[in-house]
Amino acid sequence: MTTDNNCNIKDYLARNKTRFGILENIPENEYLNITAQNVRFIATKQIRASIPLPSVNGILNNCRGIINYPGVIDTSYASFRVTGAHEELVHCETDRPGVRVTIHGQIVVRSVPCDSDCPPTYIAIPVQVVDEVLCNFYSAETGNMVNNLKDELAYIDGSCMTVQLSCNIYKDTSGSCPRYMARIRGNIVDKLWKRECIWVEGIKPYPSNALTFCDSFDIDCPVDDSDDHNLCDEN
Repeated sequence: MTTDNNCNIKDYLARNKTRFGILENIPENEYLNITAQNVRFIATKQIRASIPLPSVNGILNNCRGIINYPGVIDTSYASFRVTGAHEELVHCETDRPGVRVTIHGQIVVRSVPCDSDCPPTYIAIPVQVVDEVLCNFYSAETGNMVNNLKDELAYIDGSCMTVQLSCNIYKDTSGSCPRYMARIRGNIVDKLWKRECIWVEGIKPYPSNALTFCDSFDIDCPVDDSDDHNLCDEN
């Protein structure tokens, strides 16, 4: 089965090598010793938060300040974007250490002017949506809960986090002063990793004297939801 899969991979590369910039013949398989961030433990947290928006034109009385919206809040529209996240080890001196997760973001509100000829206004409201201490971690290999996390943390080199959050706007009329709320829902996954040397079997399609550079993007390319985003004729 392994041989068949390798042949399929090599055949695929051979048929498409010019598209991948492979100038030479497809090399034979070889064992590679790589250093990778091997995820050892995982913790998840369901986010269920409701955050009051700032007072609208000073009329609504809550603790989030005052914003002069140039119109009426459109509750059919809501957007949340993450602007920053941070993780740190806490309570290491106790028998129940954990990882404190902090997530900052922006709730984007759309305000529709009373004049139909005027475009809507979008206002980004900064919030701290998550401030949690995660203590229950599970083994990425067995799925069992880690009984002695303190000992395991001594061998962990770092962590990374996956954030899936969304929001919607609604008007809370239950109290004496109605106010707009942002309902935040989603999930975060915190992964503790250790740098390890791992043997893998693979194909190195580029020669050893080729230089490879890596970089990370500081900003994201915005998503274009319009139907006219294809600038090239595929035909």
